[in-house]
Amino acid sequence: MDSGMEFYKEIVDVTCEELLGIMDVSLAQQAKDVVKSIMGRSVRTKDPLFWPAGAQILGLVSAAGRMSRYKGDTVSELKSDNENNEDEEDSDNSADIRSKCLATISAHLDMWVNGYESRIGFVDDALSGFCFVKAYEMTHEDKYKEAADKIAQFILTAPRDDQGSIIYNPGRNLANIFADGIGQVSMFMAAYMSAFPDSDIVISSGSRLDASKQIKNFFEMGVDKKSGLNYHGYSLSDNQKKGLLGWGRAFGWLFMGVAETAVTAVNSTMEDENSKCSEDCPEKKRCFMNSAFNVTGLYRRMCQTALDYQRPDGGWSWQIQGVEGHIDMSATGMIAYSIARGYNAGLIADDLTEKFDKMRECMLAHTSGGKVMDALSSCDDFGVHYQTYGHYPWGQGMVLAALSEMP
Repeated sequence: MDSGMEFYKEIVDVTCEELLGIMDVSLAQQAKDVVKSIMGRSVRTKDPLFWPAGAQILGLVSAAGRMSRYKGDTVSELKSDNENNEDEEDSDNSADIRSKCLATISAHLDMWVNGYESRIGFVDDALSGFCFVKAYEMTHEDKYKEAADKIAQFILTAPRDDQGSIIYNPGRNLANIFADGIGQVSMFMAAYMSAFPDSDIVISSGSRLDASKQIKNFFEMGVDKKSGLNYHGYSLSDNQKKGLLGWGRAFGWLFMGVAETAVTAVNSTMEDENSKCSEDCPEKKRCFMNSAFNVTGLYRRMCQTALDYQRPDGGWSWQIQGVEGHIDMSATGMIAYSIARGYNAGLIADDLTEKFDKMRECMLAHTSGGKVMDALSSCDDFGVHYQTYGHYPWGQGMVLAALSEMP
């Protein structure tokens, strides 16, 4: 096995192990959570699909997808028997990695269904829903579509503001729109409507599963017009932009949503006789890309902004315009993943080989024994960012997703 594949496999192995045990909390950690709760800080949720788990599932489903595409491009009849044997070994390893990733996702889904009665409690569960759509496309196992259907129904009926944007945490407030939520639901909406256009949920949804509408609203209300960077969120009711400008993960969440929506839009309008849009098409009203909003152009602008702020070491800082600040490997993974998604779909004309090489080198430099380090800790609220960096599920999952998508 070559060193690159071995390094990659280490990250996969750690991610699988951590996802399978993500709901196991030690007594010591429970005690810490009690103290943090008393202090008013966020603590882990009892939702198995919450975004930290979703980040790891995203890493694994992306890895499974990469291994599915692996064809041993370097195999040649001109190679020696020894070289061909090495390629066969890499091909076998890719099949093993794919199987392990899908088995881990399957086990986690079963645990959610059997141990938690398929409960959905947060908008953040949309990230796991996106992954289930992708897992269904790879395996065609009904349980993934059933899970995605449940999440689609939850998102369909989620509370919204007067523009139709999904409120992030209606239990705590009645107004705030977060980049986290918009990015996650946009990823899910785009993937779900593309994969299941004839489902009853899609047919009855109207514009309530329109990914581009969610993105358009955020860019109207939550983005700084001068810099093009987004705030963490906003409130329509008091016309206030909220949180830091250019916080890395907020940019990453929004970028991931824009990337997936743009990629799906391009794929859904490819020039063949089965996918051309017609002005009198009776299904036009429920096509998620008919909001007269150029999400592809927006994706390209976000990509250029991200590359403008890429650090010399290839990563991104916790606040992306502060290129000399502390690196955040969760933001780095999210942004690299988003660039790779569009690049692979042909949305970026420039050759980014050197940029991707720097990203990959950066991720390697901040990974030890398969564990991704130097990710920023969780955010408690708008502008509340504890400058604690270490090994977290969101850093692990996002870096694996990025490595799996990068060419």
